Amino acid sequence: MPSTTARAREYQVAPRYLAGSTHTGDPGLQPLLDAGWALSRDELGNVFVTSPDHTVRTGFLPKGERGDLWMITAHPNAFAPPSWQVTLDLSAPPEIVGEFTTALATGPDSVLAGATGGYDVTDRFLDEHGWHLARERATAVFRSPDGLVALHRQLGYLRPEAEVAGDVERWLFEVGPPGHRWYATATSDLPDHLLETLTIAVASPELVQRYLRHSELGHLPAQATAVPTAPSPLEVARIRAATARSAPAPRAAGASVLAYTTATRPAALTMPTPAGRAR
Repeated sequence: MPSTTARAREYQVAPRYLAGSTHTGDPGLQPLLDAGWALSRDELGNVFVTSPDHTVRTGFLPKGERGDLWMITAHPNAFAPPSWQVTLDLSAPPEIVGEFTTALATGPDSVLAGATGGYDVTDRFLDEHGWHLARERATAVFRSPDGLVALHRQLGYLRPEAEVAGDVERWLFEVGPPGHRWYATATSDLPDHLLETLTIAVASPELVQRYLRHSELGHLPAQATAVPTAPSPLEVARIRAATARSAPAPRAAGASVLAYTTATRPAALTMPTPAGRAR
């Protein structure tokens, strides 16, 4: 029988951008499937979800050639090259992808509409969210207050073909401390309202649930917090043992029922009830 310390248990990890991937595409794909988008797979195990008009495509690519786990593209028509592209790498939490795909599912008519360039977006994050401009030369770098999220904006002209191929990035998110970083990119023509959605999703300090073994806690960055949502089986056993040791001994036959008065009777120990695992 495996040791109880080796079993995974549920933790609440914050901030979520340090929680890592769950290696499943469900949180990112489900908003699109709920909106009636079409699901397909290839023989390698990559999963694709396409809008009803075939102009927006989301790929969950565990066997992709480029190393990006997620790729999302929007096209002016089903046969045209992408107007914009967003990628997230293997360590990106899928909940972040889910917030972006929710925006796509609820506003399909606006995926190609709106201003681009991101200047209003970065100004708003500087003014309203406490970010600061760390550097501005060939690349402008905007950093979150905790220093753990950086948004790089490459200045100057970039060839659209090179952006789509992943050779250069107009927008590059660098998330996490050294040794625990993951990356996301966006091309030049991503509409500002979707760039803002992506930036808010990436930088959100919200917590997420993860099932982790004790040994896996050491793989989280030191800046992350992980709080168990219920006692482990080993902790429950210890509580039971402590309760049994603290309980009063059975009364001998004929002993007075007044052996303990109300004032001196020990308070009953109650054992916490483990919370059920939330999915």
